[in-house]
Amino acid sequence: MILITGGNGYIGTEIAKILLKKGKEFRIMDNLSGSNPLNLLYLNQIDFFWGDIRNKEDLKVAFKDVDVVIHLAAKLPTTPGLLDKVEEVAKVVDDINYCGTLNVLEEVRRKDASLIFASTCNVYGVGENLKEDSPTKPLNPYAESKLKAEKACIEYAEKYGMDIKILRLASVYGFSPGVRFNLVVNYFILRAMLGYKLAVFGDGRNWRPFIHVHDASRAFLHLIEYGEKGEIYNAAESNLRIIDVAETVKETINPKIDIEFIKEIKPEFSYSVDSSKFFNAGFKPEFDFKSGIVHLAEKLKALEGRNFGF
Repeated sequence: MILITGGNGYIGTEIAKILLKKGKEFRIMDNLSGSNPLNLLYLNQIDFFWGDIRNKEDLKVAFKDVDVVIHLAAKLPTTPGLLDKVEEVAKVVDDINYCGTLNVLEEVRRKDASLIFASTCNVYGVGENLKEDSPTKPLNPYAESKLKAEKACIEYAEKYGMDIKILRLASVYGFSPGVRFNLVVNYFILRAMLGYKLAVFGDGRNWRPFIHVHDASRAFLHLIEYGEKGEIYNAAESNLRIIDVAETVKETINPKIDIEFIKEIKPEFSYSVDSSKFFNAGFKPEFDFKSGIVHLAEKLKALEGRNFGF
């Protein structure tokens, strides 16, 4: 059985949808603190355990009959009231993303299961065409906690001979049962559909790697069969500047809207990644960037059942 920690979120619900279609046996573990419980109704007929990875007893229950773990459970630094409090953010994020992962690793070791760990390309910091062996210089508490957890995974793999693989995800976008709109691409698409201008910080020339949520979900399942033990893989379909993202959304979704440059707000750091190692392991994305944004727009139109005026 496959266990998906944090499985009620953006990526986990898409993995669950794929597994349901394939008739695979799986369980979702989630404490529902950062996801919508209605996602579970969308999925229907799933094995769900309401628990927290910081609770070792919860993990023991969730791990019953489990032989593969996709570890998605994590905390993004978006807790209301903490956004401007660096130390508090770091503590909360570290408690879940690092300490919680240590608990998962211990249970994986106890059950002799395999683990796919969800990390982020954010661990690199600034750079171009970054590969898995490029230097890591995380620039925020989330990336720092993920890098610490990565190192713990590698230590466990080396010390105990465990089957552990690490997936460094690009920025995710697109539709899933647990779709989020606090991500740049999805946010731009929603605003474009509603007729609002797109705000770009600075000149928009900072780079970001991207992957559609369906392909991100497929990536985890691909690693179960084809990933090498103890290896790290970048997972990005494309690298784009934020201005390119905004212009593509405008041209594809709603040409009538404007793009506004907010020069006084400094853009986030710029980086791009090389995913050739993952592609050489047999992975092929199904969505390119343009088809991915069109897919999300079509899904939203169908959900709303309304005319957006263009």
